[in-house]
Amino acid sequence: MSTAKNKTAKAINPITNLIGQVQDLMDDFSSIEEVNSTLSTAERRRLIGAGVRNYGFIDKAFDIANDNPSFIPKFLTIDDLWKDMHNFEDMRQLVWVLEKFLQLANEAMLIRGDRIFRDALFIYNNLRELSRARVPGAQPLFEALLKFFRRRTRPGETEPTVKELEKDFHALIKGTKDGKIVVENEKPKTTGGKRLVVDKTRSNKAAFKETEQGEIDV
Repeated sequence: MSTAKNKTAKAINPITNLIGQVQDLMDDFSSIEEVNSTLSTAERRRLIGAGVRNYGFIDKAFDIANDNPSFIPKFLTIDDLWKDMHNFEDMRQLVWVLEKFLQLANEAMLIRGDRIFRDALFIYNNLRELSRARVPGAQPLFEALLKFFRRRTRPGETEPTVKELEKDFHALIKGTKDGKIVVENEKPKTTGGKRLVVDKTRSNKAAFKETEQGEIDV
């Protein structure tokens, strides 16, 4: 997407304005709480959280202090205790709201990601048909996208040989092995033909054998 189109898309997208508002809120929060950076691992380990069990202890201790103010330390007051408690509860509520917001944002991002991937597939499939029709200039563009669908052999992984495929095929016919072998082939056209072999009998994992002109088709 060109810079001009990108700017136009941002100008008409309300999400862009929302991002700016959220950033402003983050800056305000950082100023109010005097938090300028995230805590390091060591700093987090030194802090004690208020989980379910700890919160129960805190609540009980505060109740005792409220009913027996003469037994609390001289540097603490009942008002300070409950002010800290209410501030914590407000912060916990804020975190809960933000977690719900993040969940919604993640789901929205997933939906939008699916949409743009399908748009890209429409482009890919159209280029494939144009390439098969020998439209000038379509072939290199199609091949530029085709590489994303080619399977790459993982380190230590070997592709089944023809002999191994034949052995697995006969084992399936005789009923001595569980699994499935799928063979797909397309007669040579403008792309030189495609062949895909999936052998799901070897080590309970799908193994692919491709010819030099083969690819995983979409």
